[in-house]
Amino acid sequence: MLGLVTQTSVYHWSIEGDSEPVKMFDRTANLANNQIINYRCDPFAKWLVLIGIAPGAPERPQLVKGNMQLFSINQQRSQALEAHAASFAQFKVPGNDYPSVLISFATKTLNAGQITSKLHIIDLGAQPRKPSFTKKQADLFFPPDFADDFPVAMQISQKYNLIYVITKLGLLFVYDMETATAVYRNRISPDPIFLTAEASSLGGLYAVNRRGQVLLATVNEQTIVPFVSGQLNNLELAVNLAKRGNLPGAEQLVVQRFQELFAQTKYKESAELAAESPQGILRTPDTVAKFQSVPVQAGQTPPLLQYFGILLTRGNLNAFESLELSRLVVNQNKKNLLENWLAEDKLEYSEELGDLVKTVDNDLALKIYIKARAIPKVVAAFAERR
Repeated sequence: MLGLVTQTSVYHWSIEGDSEPVKMFDRTANLANNQIINYRCDPFAKWLVLIGIAPGAPERPQLVKGNMQLFSINQQRSQALEAHAASFAQFKVPGNDYPSVLISFATKTLNAGQITSKLHIIDLGAQPRKPSFTKKQADLFFPPDFADDFPVAMQISQKYNLIYVITKLGLLFVYDMETATAVYRNRISPDPIFLTAEASSLGGLYAVNRRGQVLLATVNEQTIVPFVSGQLNNLELAVNLAKRGNLPGAEQLVVQRFQELFAQTKYKESAELAAESPQGILRTPDTVAKFQSVPVQAGQTPPLLQYFGILLTRGNLNAFESLELSRLVVNQNKKNLLENWLAEDKLEYSEELGDLVKTVDNDLALKIYIKARAIPKVVAAFAERR
């Protein structure tokens, strides 16, 4: 899909087939005589944003003014705002099965001689009776030498949930999307930046400067978590970054937090932390043993089953987890659950799992042996059938 911006309107033109351009919306008055520098569409193609810049106020013309038009396709309605850069992202709010659509935009305005620079993050589609993202904002701190600098682009890393704000004079601001916490600021180019693009697989961005250089900026996976926990002294953000990006550097913090939650008998929170632990550092036999050791209260779900249930909602179980969960359901004569999980590829096949299942179902055990490539057991199982 191509986006075409004219002096008065915006069109979408499919690159497939021979269809004509389709008009999406008319430009709002705040974008008249603006230089258009960006146009974006949200991941679900329900929201559009157009960004333009214009000369600044007479008392400070060098501080360029930014204007934004946000358009809802469903509502067929526009909103005019002041902003130099914007981008959309998806965000999964805990307790809500459906991802929220967020817009983040950066502003730098002059009011009564005072410059205000802000980053805003807003949920565009709060769902009835569902948890929604709480609006966030933060200051953009420009060094004294960059008083007239302004944002020209924004990219959001879904891999790390980080917001990158890039300025005309080559400054890069990095913010955490969930909390709007400032993570990093540095100059990445001595030459003006005029174009950026997302580097989605790397969790960063590409930028092109006036000299013609193509720059790549992304996270140093080995150092960002220790930097946030040490230099920024933000342990909670360090743990969250490690969990969402599966990054090293927070192992001690995660284990410590798990032990604290477990000691407070917050087994659900403990299970969630273990399930999301970076690089699976808590998904061990020791963790299973801890949940097994908790006395089961009458009428309550055993903490071990809570743990396995959370793991299953997050993805697949490893070999040890698969064996222990299967042992539980076999002992409870709930073979149908086992069959369902195997059909959904939720369990890891192993010879040990086949041996366990063989006590209740030879045919199902044979399937497991075949998947686990336990050849001697496969041969023996076929021999028993004769």
